[in-house]
Amino acid sequence: MNNLHDKFVKERLSEKQNAIDFLKLSVPKNILALINLETLIPTQNSFISEDLKELLTDIIYNCELVNGKQGSCTILIEHKSYRDPLVSFQLLSYLSAGYLHQIKNKEPRRVIIPLLFSHHKGNWEYRSIDSYFADFPDDLQRFIPKFDVIPYDVNKQSDETILSIRNIAISTMIITQKHYQNPYDLLDKMGKIYESLQTQEERNSFNKNFVYIMLLSKKDGIIIELIQKNKDKPINQIFMSLYEEITLKNRLEGKAEGKVEGKIEVIVNGFDQGVAISLLANITSMTENQIIAILKQHGRLS
Repeated sequence: MNNLHDKFVKERLSEKQNAIDFLKLSVPKNILALINLETLIPTQNSFISEDLKELLTDIIYNCELVNGKQGSCTILIEHKSYRDPLVSFQLLSYLSAGYLHQIKNKEPRRVIIPLLFSHHKGNWEYRSIDSYFADFPDDLQRFIPKFDVIPYDVNKQSDETILSIRNIAISTMIITQKHYQNPYDLLDKMGKIYESLQTQEERNSFNKNFVYIMLLSKKDGIIIELIQKNKDKPINQIFMSLYEEITLKNRLEGKAEGKVEGKIEVIVNGFDQGVAISLLANITSMTENQIIAILKQHGRLS
């Protein structure tokens, strides 16, 4: 489950505009004023070892400061979908590795800004490293590592604030993470977001998030059950259509792998079930003209 959350967050925040809008939302204004977000570059570089890459999440951006002569910075986002009281120690290892990386590669110095993006069940307060050594003598406190972290806790954001975010990719991601353990609330909030959509691009972004919701609820199927029980509601009819389209697309994609004969079966059966020619072309990696030719050969088009 945690890996699913991590992968979805990485996918959303790997897009530059999504990253910019999220940072505008989460980074304090006095820090934002120093950063030129238009120079933001998501990077694949990691500060952790190869064998841990799939176990720990780190999203890293490089960007210039507003006054370019003053240098540049790296923004590191650590995403947590569960309580981790010791995350400050993990962040310290990232910071240390990041600065050593700069030295090793003879790069210009960059200030590394850690941002802790969290969503989890119940309350959880970030604890700095020095808080674990508070009972040590004052004369030893100066040896304890101290650094600031920008916290962004999804659970502390009001629904009104989240729903007011114009970037649909970000608003749907955050509202899902806040309410995914309460299907009733989640469907209600997603319905409100859907009703606010204005462009096809926004609908496409919403649909990606709906796939995320389906994966989250795959184990117990509660969300689908709720949609089916209340399918008389117009918004649930839309959600049900999305669910059926996603299910059919996954099934067809599975059949479409490999042989031409299998692709022809997918095309004919899919067309009979109302799948659009453009979607059939996408699933089978064929052109729309090829799809049309096959459908004509099999008497589906004149």
